[in-house]
Amino acid sequence: MATPTDYERVLNVFYSEIRNKYPLPADLIGQWFTMAVADYELDIAPLNYDGSTKMFAKASGAVINTLGLIMARYYIKREQSRINKLNNVLGKDIQLNSTAATKSAVQAEYENILQEIESKLYKLKQHSFN
Repeated sequence: MATPTDYERVLNVFYSEIRNKYPLPADLIGQWFTMAVADYELDIAPLNYDGSTKMFAKASGAVINTLGLIMARYYIKREQSRINKLNNVLGKDIQLNSTAATKSAVQAEYENILQEIESKLYKLKQHSFN
């Protein structure tokens, strides 16, 4: 079996974090990956990703894990929006709202993943105490 690329390793982390009944579009997953790399580079350091080989110049397991979690954040954010749209049906003569349990469960999941990402990013940052 061939060694997985860094891109595939990030996707493995991403898929291990989400639960989805239906396949996600490859373009959407690619966009989330691009956004995760950009977020990481903004907060920590350049990763020097080579799109042709789908490898980073240098990436540890912690970086791969963090990128997968950032992608999962984008997925959960999208799911949160979808659930809110499904659960709030407003019309001229009717108003249907689902229980708050669905919304609060998704919100709690989103907040948990945000906290986990922040913790990992903090650990990856270079700290200097001069």
